[in-house]
Amino acid sequence: MANKPRKVVRSWVKPRVAFDRKVSYQSFYNARKWRNTSKAYREANPICECEDCKREDIVKKAEVCDHVKGLGYLLDNGIDPYDWNELQSMSHECHNKKSGSESHRSQRGMG
Repeated sequence: MANKPRKVVRSWVKPRVAFDRKVSYQSFYNARKWRNTSKAYREANPICECEDCKREDIVKKAEVCDHVKGLGYLLDNGIDPYDWNELQSMSHECHNKKSGSESHRSQRGMG
């Protein structure tokens, strides 16, 4: 049976952090309460609610439940992240576009 290779740590190489995040919200998004909230919201709102789809009158199936202002903003300001007024249903394509633009904005120091 093959052995797992040991991880080589090079002191001169900066470790990669996804989206340059300081905090990981993985435990929040993997929690049963969030999964149930997300599923219930998507069942109640099955059409993509992103700004682009609304503006262009495009109808797409919602596959993701997203925080409009971002989870970090909600938690920092004491706003309930399970509040349906803070959520929107989105297609994968629209969610990836929104997340990508937000991550680029934060890397430039604008967000």
